[in-house]
Amino acid sequence: MSRSVNHNVGKIAIFMLLGLIFGGILGESLGWLFGYMGTLMNAGGEDNVVRNFFIRAWELKIGYVDDGSPLLIDLYMLRFNAAFTLRLNIVSLIGVVVSLYMMKWSGSRQ
Repeated sequence: MSRSVNHNVGKIAIFMLLGLIFGGILGESLGWLFGYMGTLMNAGGEDNVVRNFFIRAWELKIGYVDDGSPLLIDLYMLRFNAAFTLRLNIVSLIGVVVSLYMMKWSGSRQ
């Protein structure tokens, strides 16, 4: 039972990650396209409302200090930065939902 639970959690994590990646790429592409169309049609220029809807991202930053630099961990012989940023836009969230729906219908039927 534990093996199937771990397999399902891994499968969900992979599908969510793929949905975030493809949705983020699609959102950035749509934002670029609508920005370009806004300049062609004189509809607010490159910085129009539709473009901003697709481009606007919510950021979750973990491991950054007050001045915006990543946290530096210095262990004398080993020095590394520990920081993580997660950027989400509307299309990346839609991508997660679509990928989870695809995951539901993929795989073996029992």
